[in-house]
Amino acid sequence: MNRNFEMIILKLNKILIVTFLSITALMSAQDNVSIPKKAKVYFLRSTGFVGSGTSFKTYIDGELVCRLGNKKYSIHEVSEGKHECYVLFGGLKINEKVENCEIKVQENKPTYVQFFLDNGIFGYKIYCKEITGEDAKKKIEKMKEDVKCL
Repeated sequence: MNRNFEMIILKLNKILIVTFLSITALMSAQDNVSIPKKAKVYFLRSTGFVGSGTSFKTYIDGELVCRLGNKKYSIHEVSEGKHECYVLFGGLKINEKVENCEIKVQENKPTYVQFFLDNGIFGYKIYCKEITGEDAKKKIEKMKEDVKCL
């Protein structure tokens, strides 16, 4: 009976060693998984009286992220790196005439994008441009955050 007991202990030890090695292998595999770094992008809109009754459809990398009203700003979380922003006004559809604004975002550093609407003789021109944090903070003081973007 002593011999059977030793065999059972030996088998249990082997099972424990295999289990321990499997768990440590899984833990080291999880360490290699990279978590995408996130950053915030602020969209600001204060276009004056012209077009104030219609929202701007704002896009990041082709995805509609907000319908932004006048004198408002919105905050969007994106992955670190380069992104393409653009805006549509009224009934326009996405096409090659839309002016893109390429931004490069960094982790823990907000990026500020302002939308502009220029009214001319033959229509209007709508575009976006990255602005400094200092300029953005002054403008945001006079705006309201749009938390219900869509």
